[in-house]
Amino acid sequence: AAYYINDTWTCIPECQNPDTSGTVVDYTWDIGVITSNGYIAHNPTEKVIVVSFRGTYEQGDWIQDFTLTHTPWPPELTGSSVVTGFYAGYIVAKPLVIQNALEVATRYPDYTIIAVGHSLGASRAAMFVADFALHYPELRHRLQLFTYGQAKCANRVFADFMNGLNIPIIRVVNKGDIAPHLPNDDSTLVQFGTEVWYTPTNNTVICSSGDYSRCSDSLPQSVLNADDHSTYPGL
Repeated sequence: AAYYINDTWTCIPECQNPDTSGTVVDYTWDIGVITSNGYIAHNPTEKVIVVSFRGTYEQGDWIQDFTLTHTPWPPELTGSSVVTGFYAGYIVAKPLVIQNALEVATRYPDYTIIAVGHSLGASRAAMFVADFALHYPELRHRLQLFTYGQAKCANRVFADFMNGLNIPIIRVVNKGDIAPHLPNDDSTLVQFGTEVWYTPTNNTVICSSGDYSRCSDSLPQSVLNADDHSTYPGL
């Protein structure tokens, strides 16, 4: 997930990981009015294209996070709606992100396209995957989504569409991170994808789409916290 945005892969220590050696940053965006940042990069060794959305970092991000009215979107999915605060940060960057992701995907036709994000960036990454899949269905089979600390960002119609894409959608939850359980006062918002839960006892539990009762949903509300939201392994 993106926290350090630069035109070259030189950040320390994250960019020094051998698994990311040789990564080339193709495009970045930084839209300050609505606080939307990220990058598109490719790695020739792994044959992957990464579309990364930066997570919550500034006070303005939290305001967006909890702007919890619903916006009907995408228009191609009748009855689908998403959380307005997450949508606002995605839609302002959409023209740049979609256009440049398509350009890089066309340039490297045998590369997997992986969308990633933590926190606020997780919801935006999910919206990108939905948007890209709807407009370029011939590229759906190349898409993957990996999110960390993703809040409930959409309703059941959107979630069913995402699950129906039949692509890898991995939603990582760290211990008692409260974010994936928010907002907790809107029953129309649901999660989707496969949950990978790092438990408080340092085990890993995997729950398939739709049934998360054995994963982080098994925790009582009293143990959910914000600290675990900022301590995801590897981020």
